[in-house]
Amino acid sequence: MEKKIQKKRKYIKEIDGLRALAVIMVLAYHLKMPFAKSGLLGVTVFFVISGYLITGILINEIEESGGVDLKNFWLRRIRRLLPAVLSMAVVMIFVSAVVNRVVFTKGCNDLLSAVFGYNNWWQIFRKVSYFENAGAPSPFTHCWSLAIETQFYLIYPILLLLLSRVFRKRKKRGKVFASLSALLAVVSMILMAVLYNPNGDPSRVYYGTDTRAFSLLIGALAAIQMEYRIIKVRLPRKIWAFISLVILTCMMIFISSYSSFLYYGGQAIVSLLAAFVVYAVTVSKSMLNKILGHNALKWIGDRSYSIYLWHYPIIILISGGKKSAWWIMLIEIVLSVVLAEISYRFIETPIRHGIIGEYINIINSKPTNKRERKRQIQVARRSMKVMSLATVVGAALILCMIFVPKKSTLDAVAEREKKANEVNELTKQKLEEQKKTSKDKDTEDSKSEMTDEELLDSLNILLIGDSINVNVADYYYKVLPNSISDTQIGRSTLTGCDVYQYYVDSNGWDGDGVIFALGTNGPMYDTLATIREKAGDKPLFLTTIHAPTEDYESENNQEIRDFVENNDNTYLIDWYTASLDHPEYFEPDDMHLVPTGAEAYANCIKESVLSAFREREESSDKDDSKDSSNKKKSDDNSTDEKSSSSKNSMKSEDNEE
Repeated sequence: MEKKIQKKRKYIKEIDGLRALAVIMVLAYHLKMPFAKSGLLGVTVFFVISGYLITGILINEIEESGGVDLKNFWLRRIRRLLPAVLSMAVVMIFVSAVVNRVVFTKGCNDLLSAVFGYNNWWQIFRKVSYFENAGAPSPFTHCWSLAIETQFYLIYPILLLLLSRVFRKRKKRGKVFASLSALLAVVSMILMAVLYNPNGDPSRVYYGTDTRAFSLLIGALAAIQMEYRIIKVRLPRKIWAFISLVILTCMMIFISSYSSFLYYGGQAIVSLLAAFVVYAVTVSKSMLNKILGHNALKWIGDRSYSIYLWHYPIIILISGGKKSAWWIMLIEIVLSVVLAEISYRFIETPIRHGIIGEYINIINSKPTNKRERKRQIQVARRSMKVMSLATVVGAALILCMIFVPKKSTLDAVAEREKKANEVNELTKQKLEEQKKTSKDKDTEDSKSEMTDEELLDSLNILLIGDSINVNVADYYYKVLPNSISDTQIGRSTLTGCDVYQYYVDSNGWDGDGVIFALGTNGPMYDTLATIREKAGDKPLFLTTIHAPTEDYESENNQEIRDFVENNDNTYLIDWYTASLDHPEYFEPDDMHLVPTGAEAYANCIKESVLSAFREREESSDKDDSKDSSNKKKSDDNSTDEKSSSSKNSMKSEDNEE
């Protein structure tokens, strides 16, 4: 048994290779590189690896000693996680206080949640979007994943410990471990699918411990299978493990991070693939082991935790999380790796290997010779210096957080979230008013006789927008008082397509047209044809976007223009052109709108809508005129035919006489 346990605890460098792949994809995703459309799945891979390794440690201890020393286990986890995240957080608070006060304000608000492992629920309760690209994110947003792992480390060992005390037989215990983990994993998958709302921001599902635990549990199942061999079927691991890695990589490259597929089973598939790869490289040797075991990948994998911690706040501070030039991305990558190496070498590794306990033992020991006495004095002096530095840094941090002026009142994101809630309430009121007051269909025939103001007042147009349109709502309702503005922070084109159907099915909406004002939070993903089909014969208005920091700006705008040109009953609201050379329209992020810009945006909508409906009236009048002309010609022909018939009849009578 002992030999088996020792073998199980052997370091497997291929797992570090998989870690390296995961952190590279996460880094690429946050840098908005085109080859990492779903690089966020790298976090899912991290979860699987963590579940596998932690469960392996727990099971080994249970089988070796009959239980789990929870205190020792948790202390090891604290030594592994806390020093690195605390160091990163402290540095970022100080730096952001100097270079970016808005980021500093958000960092102060999120510091405790990031350090103490509840960041994911903190963001859920505060309704912070993970997918809102246009804004000023917190430098600690990425700590949500560390929070989920921390919560897993607190709860899962207790469950295994309790079960191990109830089920004493090894075979039975393994089956119970597997059954419980599988059951919890399935429940978690179901919760993700049920709680996911394709019409809204998926951040609640993305952040939730309850909806993400299945990845950790699937990793745990791989470790349980490794120890207890519950499934006796021998799989062709070598070839299938390689295929699994290829599929896993392709999913991170090609699948959109906004795709509903990820929440309806995609994340689970990624977890299963990652678990199979981990299991395969552990129990057998193949070409995959050589690939993942490469020294370069091992080096990155060793530092993957540190790279993950440092890369995101660096990106936020330097480029605000936006797409940037290649040389800026290079700087961000280099800084992330350098700071990760410093953290790994001088903080994580020494503390993880027990340097604090070692120093305490040396200080508390009774030296037996001069050499030991000298060592004790050196350690004591070094410890005093570290403690003094920590005290000074801690005091400085507290003073900084208290006295450095914050920009919470100027925090545009917080204000936007507040405004979004107000707009949603106003939208609900508008819908209720429309349900109570039926539309006068008789006015349709008299639109040509209306003034521009009367025409705009009579129209009921549904605007489907994102955070850019939040501040536009007030002006939009002034221009189109009988219309609807539905805005959602972080809304993508993929989720926006379903909004129209929601209004038709749930609210019985039957208005005059649709404005599809999306594309700021990601590519169009061929959604224009979908919304065109859903709108039927109603006029469809498409807005170009102003997002100079995003690499998909020109692509989205070109796709919109081409679609308008090639599709009937489809019209352009060219906000991009209207906003050129008008920096005064925008907030510092150069995307969201100040009141002047919001009013200009609404006027841009007004002009396009008026132009489109007047054009439709002229076309309708021409058609009516053409129909009238054709009818007149038909009547004339009929008269001529009657006259000719009469003449022929008279001639016939004359011939008979």
